[in-house]
Amino acid sequence: MSTNAFTTRRDFLKGSAAATGSLVIGFTLPVSSRFAQAAAAAMPGQATGFAPNAFLRIAADGQVTVICGLSEMGQGVHMGIASLVAEELDADWKSVKLEQAPVDKAYNNPLFGMQATGGSTAIRGHYEPMRLAGAAAREMLVTAAAGQWGVDVASCRTQDGRVMGPDGKSAGYGELVAAASKLPVPQHPSLKDPKDFRILGKGLTRIDTPAKVNGSAGFGIDVKLPGLLTAVMVHAPVPGAKVIAVDDAAARAIPGVKQVVRIPQGVAVLADGYWPALKGRDALVVKWDEGALGSLSSEGISKLLTEATKKPGAVARNEGDVSVAVTTTVEAVYEAPTSRTPAWSQ
Repeated sequence: MSTNAFTTRRDFLKGSAAATGSLVIGFTLPVSSRFAQAAAAAMPGQATGFAPNAFLRIAADGQVTVICGLSEMGQGVHMGIASLVAEELDADWKSVKLEQAPVDKAYNNPLFGMQATGGSTAIRGHYEPMRLAGAAAREMLVTAAAGQWGVDVASCRTQDGRVMGPDGKSAGYGELVAAASKLPVPQHPSLKDPKDFRILGKGLTRIDTPAKVNGSAGFGIDVKLPGLLTAVMVHAPVPGAKVIAVDDAAARAIPGVKQVVRIPQGVAVLADGYWPALKGRDALVVKWDEGALGSLSSEGISKLLTEATKKPGAVARNEGDVSVAVTTTVEAVYEAPTSRTPAWSQ
């Protein structure tokens, strides 16, 4: 997949090699040894000759695993990405779980060209790719079932993790993954009409809620590595201010504080945890040369902005007649004051 633009449907999906007891759908991307090791660890005792950078895995017991390369920050992206895949897969929602992807370009955000989350791009960038992954898997499962039953694919349908055929024939996805894994991935899988959605936009049980409630969910702030320190900053009171002097004796005396560092933006306190870093920051005494903006204040900024609104602005587009379209004008001014000088600066 290109990391600079959306890939085409034709190039999007790659057929996985035969795998005992599992079906994997993934992007067409180079296979790395660490991905293969990760896949083997996730599915012990099963073949790893499939795309290890897959975004969808279906096990022999019917468990559906969606692998998400986006960061969950409380916004519900895990639920959203899993829903996109599960909808087109026609999965049983109770059998769906999600795993966080490792750090690798295989999981790049197509709108950023890198593995990043933000700017309301998670669903916008993955809406079609994730649905295509689910749709392709569904078609492979149906084809596998039809082949085993000796019936026309068109006579089969899917629902809640099962393929149903004529004369009461039925098979769970887990029963079909070995055969489906040997099939080529459809180049143009058909996507559902939104009116037929059973998962997207419905009030289903969120798969990410339990872990968030019981505290087991892992976020970036939970990462613990050997020697990892936490930094808390003393920022300049105004843009362009420079540090003249720092009295850090009290900060360094706080247990857990390891270092006090001057940087262009201010002063950083490094400690073995957030609390000692915060207490160390509060104990610093920093003297500043505030420069040309030393008199900057919230009141001054408000005055400048108010004066600017009275001047003609740049016109990006001029179309229609506002005076005709708008008959009622409502005006209001909202301001959020800021504290110019923190208690730990002088």
